[in-house]
Amino acid sequence: MIPPRTRATAAAVAALSLALAACGSRVDHDTVVRSVGGGGQVATGAAGADTSVGADGTSDAISGDGASDDAASGSGAGTSGGGSGGSASGGGGKTARSGGGPIVIGSVGTTSGPGGVAFAQGPRALQAWAATVNSQGGINGRKVQVIVMDDGADASKGRSQMQELVEQRKVVAIVASFTTTQTMNAWKSYVEKMKVPVVGGDCSTTAWTASPMLFSECPGTDSALDGLAQVGAKYGKGKKLGALFCTDSDACTHVQDRFFGSGKAAERYGLDPVYNAKISVTQPDFTAECIQARNAGVDLMLVTGDPNTVNRVASSCSRQNFTPQFLQPGATVDGATASKPGLKNVLAVTPTFPFTGSTAAGFGQFNAAWKKYGGGKAPGPAAAQGWASAKVFEKAARGAGEISRAGLIKELTTFRGQRFDGLTVPLTYVAGKGTTDTKCAFGMRGSGGTWTAMSGGKAFCW
Repeated sequence: MIPPRTRATAAAVAALSLALAACGSRVDHDTVVRSVGGGGQVATGAAGADTSVGADGTSDAISGDGASDDAASGSGAGTSGGGSGGSASGGGGKTARSGGGPIVIGSVGTTSGPGGVAFAQGPRALQAWAATVNSQGGINGRKVQVIVMDDGADASKGRSQMQELVEQRKVVAIVASFTTTQTMNAWKSYVEKMKVPVVGGDCSTTAWTASPMLFSECPGTDSALDGLAQVGAKYGKGKKLGALFCTDSDACTHVQDRFFGSGKAAERYGLDPVYNAKISVTQPDFTAECIQARNAGVDLMLVTGDPNTVNRVASSCSRQNFTPQFLQPGATVDGATASKPGLKNVLAVTPTFPFTGSTAAGFGQFNAAWKKYGGGKAPGPAAAQGWASAKVFEKAARGAGEISRAGLIKELTTFRGQRFDGLTVPLTYVAGKGTTDTKCAFGMRGSGGTWTAMSGGKAFCW
């Protein structure tokens, strides 16, 4: 256990998810559009197509113009039969208290192309949650329908998709929005004007704690970065910090400034920043940077970029017989990271529950759902964040009575220090302000090729 008053947090994934939207390899979009219902049939459509989970847990492919090829059940977005997408949430998103059509929610984010490698597990976890809830009778007797739209990290496309979801699909909320800061900025004022709650996502921007319609499942960005510095100072094998910051995103620049610039997080929490350099996520080799870091006496190495970039850095350093301990935000690692050369002793931090090894009361349901609907891949940080986002929405929906946009917002703003069976940091939402920052998060350690959750997966605070 981490002693009181000296507890370190581990949450810098929030600040670095944005960096991943500019990097990585193309994700296999089929991993997002597979059926997540019990025996449901899936229409995958073209790569990059948008998808929805029907009220029975099946997925639909939705073309760019909003037309849909419904799955075999005929319960996809825009269909009738027990209530259409319109009748389920028409009149500003209002719905009946019980019975009737499905509860329609949307998710706008980057699930293909550059960035999809980091984000795709988020909406997939949302789909897995919907299938699980629907198999248990839904919410207040109503099934849940999820419409996932892929913005391709294109701000204008994301804005138009958001408008379609709100005005045509009549969603009551946006849930698990994994997208870039630029794209969020393109639609943030719109959801504020339309009073549509956006519940959870990649947590990459300070907007999550600066809008009355954004309800984050994570701590704030700068708090998360300060927490990362504390983890390194407390658990690292040394104090001399080196870092490689990608040039592909403003988020990397922000992290550099927070640690090595005006934020002085490294020095404030007991680390000695001795080396940093700029890199590209497309860079194939990092031998020169590894030699420079070794010559500077680096004990701890921080790399901003996607998991593949971190793997290449560690491999390059290993070839030079330089084996620093890596200190990584959650978004820069995945389930396989701890088994890679040079990364068998790694510290990672996540803003929501650890994606493996947690003893939290709510972890078992996630673990079972991911094994059934996760497509055979080990979960990573985005999967945990997507599931946590869904659980925040679920609690609001079950308590709202009338499941409408206004009803959900009213219920969300009653939350005070909610932890969702140990899956999140204490969450508080305030009417007219949105998410309140919190200085708590979760830590993980990669050792001997496997991940373990610090403190049994309990959140720790400072």
